[in-house]
Amino acid sequence: MRLSARRTMPLQSMPFLSVIIPAYNEENNIKGAIQDVLNDVAVVVPDLEVIVVNDGSRDRTAELASEIARRDGRVRVLTQLNRGHGPALVHGLAEATGEWVFLIDSDRQVSLKNFALHWVMTADHDAILGLRRPRRDPLHRLLISFAMRVLLRARLGIHAGDAGAPYKLVKRQVWQDACKMMRDGCWIPSVLLAAHVLRRRDIVAREVPVEHRRRSHGPSTLNLGRLARFCREGAIDVAFYRACMCWPPHQTPPQ
Repeated sequence: MRLSARRTMPLQSMPFLSVIIPAYNEENNIKGAIQDVLNDVAVVVPDLEVIVVNDGSRDRTAELASEIARRDGRVRVLTQLNRGHGPALVHGLAEATGEWVFLIDSDRQVSLKNFALHWVMTADHDAILGLRRPRRDPLHRLLISFAMRVLLRARLGIHAGDAGAPYKLVKRQVWQDACKMMRDGCWIPSVLLAAHVLRRRDIVAREVPVEHRRRSHGPSTLNLGRLARFCREGAIDVAFYRACMCWPPHQTPPQ
């Protein structure tokens, strides 16, 4: 039976790739971060959207990102009250419409120069996870990553090379499945996304090295107070995800 062609309005095309960039007080980096995407990612996947999530910045981050958005329709800027990197990332992912999503940070520490090589891998992979090699971060950040690797191994049985790396290229459906196992206000969605990908045997994933650079502009916003809360909230997030692993299908533990 032939379908009748009654539609008179054309369907709005959806981008194939959604790039999510959380940003907090990154006025010295945000324009360069967006331009990196346009230079290294958009030339490979022209059909894309760039979603910058301004996490309540107190500097000119939103203003500078919005300047680019006014000139380039592929760029969108979302603004929320300051809730942290994790909730900002989740906000952007909730707005994404692409078949694939690409998660990066706004500090420009991870190079995008090999994105073209990684995009080729999506032909036979569901997820590409970056490994910062070598890692060029201060000691306290290295200790956080070590503690997270130990926690994921002990609580979830996951052997992740660099779960917190801000370089993840995954099918949006993979994220939509993973986020069902995360609590509201999750602080470490990127980490748990990597854990979910590596845990599931039906997801074809590959970990790839990415160039990591020292932070060149502005201080890190992760002070001792935020560090302590990050560790506490991260442990709660992992516990919630673990509980979901044991919960009946289509149900989640109470928040």
